[in-house]
Amino acid sequence: MSEKMARALGAGGSTIVMIAGKECMPRPLGIMELSEVERDCLERYKRSYLKTFSDNADLIPENEGIKLLRGKMEEVATWDVGDLPAKYAHDPDKLSITKGLRKWLQSEMLVDKDASSKQLKRVCATALDREMLSAKLYERKTKEKPAKMKVPYVNWWITGSFDGMISLVWTCFKGNGVTREQVAELMVKDPAMLAGLSREIEHLSAPEVKNG
Repeated sequence: MSEKMARALGAGGSTIVMIAGKECMPRPLGIMELSEVERDCLERYKRSYLKTFSDNADLIPENEGIKLLRGKMEEVATWDVGDLPAKYAHDPDKLSITKGLRKWLQSEMLVDKDASSKQLKRVCATALDREMLSAKLYERKTKEKPAKMKVPYVNWWITGSFDGMISLVWTCFKGNGVTREQVAELMVKDPAMLAGLSREIEHLSAPEVKNG
């Protein structure tokens, strides 16, 4: 996480960050923008769900496989975001950062050594949500179980999956001329920055139903 990113997501609030040479500032998303993110989440979930059946259709008799897939396609066509399964998410404010966990986040999530406690907790929550950091390893490093809560799928998706984080951040910054591909590059170059941005935008957009 860069020094500029640390300033952006520190206790002082949002400020300008640079993505692909373009100045961007985390901000609350409007209702239309949030609806756009929800639609993207729903469509990606539907495709993933159907792909599971499509990939395994050859394991059952041909006619039955086709019939099953058609039935599932008709089923998902009626789905809305409210039909997606709830997920467990971790509340950054209820996580503890120890010296050992800090070292793990710096090594595995590329968190800057000068990152604040708030930044570390947000990245830690994302690592737990994505199961990049197991609850067992967290407990071993902190001597406590990670606090988690059940949330709607979309709430988990925008901070706990790379597709969701990319969708949320891109929706926020595309007006600045940033492409989805440029946001996606953060997943490799600076995953801590992507995680921090997604949680900051989510926090600004829906503070009453925040994941951190």
